[in-house]
Amino acid sequence: MQDQFNRTINYIRISLTDRCNLHCSYCQPELAEFVPHGEILRYEELLRLCRIAVELGITRFKLTGGEPLLRKGALDFIRSLKQLEGVEQVTLTSNGILLKDAAHSLASIGIDAVNISLDTLNPQKYHDITGGNLDDALAGVQAALKAGLKVKLNCVPLKNYMKIDDILALMAYADTWGLPLRFIELMPLSCNTALVGYTGDEVRQMLEQLGMELVREKGSYGNGPAVYYRNNVFKVPVGFIEPLHHKFCGLCNRVRLTSVGFLKPCLYSDVGCDVKALLRQGATDAELKEAMQQAIYAKPREHDFNHRAAAFAMSRIGG
Repeated sequence: MQDQFNRTINYIRISLTDRCNLHCSYCQPELAEFVPHGEILRYEELLRLCRIAVELGITRFKLTGGEPLLRKGALDFIRSLKQLEGVEQVTLTSNGILLKDAAHSLASIGIDAVNISLDTLNPQKYHDITGGNLDDALAGVQAALKAGLKVKLNCVPLKNYMKIDDILALMAYADTWGLPLRFIELMPLSCNTALVGYTGDEVRQMLEQLGMELVREKGSYGNGPAVYYRNNVFKVPVGFIEPLHHKFCGLCNRVRLTSVGFLKPCLYSDVGCDVKALLRQGATDAELKEAMQQAIYAKPREHDFNHRAAAFAMSRIGG
């Protein structure tokens, strides 16, 4: 379907859980306690909403968290979603820790791609950023590759922890395994105000100062807004996602469904339509469809990260 600014919305990010087995400094929850499990959308509720989303023209699904694989039954849900009529693509974003055990099952289900967060190859820095063990994350990457999964790497480059050597090491690792690597500009949230991220321009400038020639590509490697550059050092292109300094709101094709059932027309907006409340109040499919359609149509022209940090607290709009 189209929103009020005639953008075609065909992609939804669905958070399966707010829980995570890492505690990354740039996206840690604002609250120390997780929401009670009963407040999380049940799988049957999620599938019902996905069916309605398909009717609205949303055919591409990205499953996120927290860490989506941490939720019990996630693989069965992914299988059911892949089999849902009208679904064209199901992808997953993961920190990689649980992929060592899940990669083979994901391959057998037919998951279309997996994005793995990998912010540094320095074990101590990795622990400082995420609280986790780098070897576990790298084992997940290798398990995904061995299973034949299509993999991309995501990095949020932080001045608090990283230098150009960290960026080059990630690029070399990605090149060794033939994996697209995307540098994602730090999105200001009320929980990460102590962090300072590199902009895409700063990363590119550092690379060019080392003699790397960057040539922008016209193509893409998925549904996202990443802009890719070829270079004269590595075979694999490097991508940049820059929501602040190179806004792509005019081309945005996505909405977000949180784990507690808010449909948010902008990924990091603090407003949304409470579809869980409608579900549990006995709304019909037609009523749910209308509420979702209204929320998607009301998608704002652009985000306002440039003026204020986003929060995860929800305000209601629509239903």
